[in-house]
Amino acid sequence: MTDPAGQDQQRRRAFDVTVLIRRLLRADAGVRWDQAVLFVLALAIGVSVAYLALGFRAWIDALQWIGFEAEHERLVEAVAQQPAWRLMAWPVAGSVAIALILRFVVPAGRPHGVAEVMEAVSLREGRIDLRTGAGSVLAAATALGTGASTGREGPMVHAGATLASWIARRLHLSASLSRTLLGCGAASAVAASFNAPIAGVLFALEVVVGHYTLHVWAPVVVAGVAGTVVTRAHLGDNPAFTVPPLEILSFWEFPAFLLLGLVSAAVGIAFMAAVIGAERLRQRLVPLPDWALPPVAGLFMGGVALYAPELLGVSYETTTKTLDGELALSLLLVLIPLKVLATSLCLACRFGGGVFSPSLFLGAITGGAFGLGLAALVAQTGPDAAVSSSGVYAIVGMAAVASAVLGAPISTMLIVFELTGNYEVTIAVMIASAIASLITQLFYRPSLFILQLEQRGIQLEGGKATHLLRATPVRAAMRADFAVVHEDDGYDHVRAMIMAHEGTKLPVVDSAGRLLGVVSLGRMIDAERWARDGEPPVARDLCRPDPGFLAADEPLGTGLLRMENSGDDSLPVVQSVDEPALVGMLHHTDVLEAYNRALLEAQGGLSTPAPSRR
Repeated sequence: MTDPAGQDQQRRRAFDVTVLIRRLLRADAGVRWDQAVLFVLALAIGVSVAYLALGFRAWIDALQWIGFEAEHERLVEAVAQQPAWRLMAWPVAGSVAIALILRFVVPAGRPHGVAEVMEAVSLREGRIDLRTGAGSVLAAATALGTGASTGREGPMVHAGATLASWIARRLHLSASLSRTLLGCGAASAVAASFNAPIAGVLFALEVVVGHYTLHVWAPVVVAGVAGTVVTRAHLGDNPAFTVPPLEILSFWEFPAFLLLGLVSAAVGIAFMAAVIGAERLRQRLVPLPDWALPPVAGLFMGGVALYAPELLGVSYETTTKTLDGELALSLLLVLIPLKVLATSLCLACRFGGGVFSPSLFLGAITGGAFGLGLAALVAQTGPDAAVSSSGVYAIVGMAAVASAVLGAPISTMLIVFELTGNYEVTIAVMIASAIASLITQLFYRPSLFILQLEQRGIQLEGGKATHLLRATPVRAAMRADFAVVHEDDGYDHVRAMIMAHEGTKLPVVDSAGRLLGVVSLGRMIDAERWARDGEPPVARDLCRPDPGFLAADEPLGTGLLRMENSGDDSLPVVQSVDEPALVGMLHHTDVLEAYNRALLEAQGGLSTPAPSRR
């Protein structure tokens, strides 16, 4: 039997610890206990997420050994030794298991990833459902262990963020601290996956948190370093894939790296378009709930296992061979569209995983194919002509495509630098990544994560403050208490009203309250001679009959843009375009206060008073 008294004592002890931590995090004027406690929490999250990542990889390895007898993700060699029925059966079995997980564990019926972490940081005060996070990471690990052509880093980022969110909820932390801890979880997850602490920290700040303020930077660094230390203690100082010694033979090759950046942008855009296109096509043609879709992808990946085992799992084995220059140009050219197809189908059918590994794989084989093709062209110019190895172009292409797809050029450049330690190659990576990211943002979208959120009606390009302008209706910020002028009011009354309101423009309404126009001090001055020479005008004669106005349901961003274009510092708000009943006034200062308040909350948890509704 359980002891009720003992349980109550344990609850009180846990509550006392929670209260103590919350008090310490409220930063007294003397000792900065808040930073010390945040440091400890970041360290704890970094270590915990690293062990979670080790367990994630162990589960994948165990399933790949059971199904394919593969060791340490070496699937291509192992698959060649297996009978066809086993290669077909294992992905299908895994997909059925995932369908059950999504049906009974994940409330939304679909696995979550980096995009949902970005949403939680920007819009949900760092709150992530624990059950959804646990089900998503279990589904992703099972999918990768049974052959899904996706990545492991995205699910681990979500798992790390979920753990951090749970800790923040247990301690009743503020939204700002919760967002910081989510960044810690993401940094540790990426650092542990790639054995690259700098890249993990920059990815968390660049993609998840969205800013680099010092009070966020320090704990995220602590978590990233902690995750790396734990991973190296158990797996050694080995990167995700082996990179051979690389050397750029001539600086005359840098124009070729620039051209590779253009090619990488095209591949990245094609990949993002395929992922979103597959999702839309699935919604249109397959009338099944999300949880019932994985077997479709499992059957497809069973066929892939028979004819293109290079596409199974995270494909780091094939990535390493590409960096070593072991694969033929013809095979690389075939693998590019096949990988795009396989990953798009797996993601659309909820055969879960992320897009980090597929982006790196696509970049490596694109760069490798580019390097081999360039070498063949240069060889025709003379026996002494030569270019760098295809591995150099593979590593440059890897960073360029990943930069375009993930919207994280700084992180991907640092991953390459931490893998190679080669400054010359890093310079080439910087050129190609900058070109690929620029082209992608100019002609498509900033990242696949932004695209995935937009498919669900969430506009996060530009961060939380920009989303507020797009998602908040005008009625939420307009002033409902405002002065109006009636159409029959005389010249003297209108003038007195304007002067009483410090010369601001006032709306003119008819007897039914419908907007007729606005009257300003300038219009009154122009009409002063008219008042002296003839019959005094009334408000309907004085108002500007075609004023700019806003509908109450239009977004704040539209109001701000309309004010900037017209030069007005306030606009009347009507019920709707079809029903011009005046319901409020929107002032430029109200929009800016709402924007600044959201920006301060996103970057430090600061708050400003709500705009007054005078």
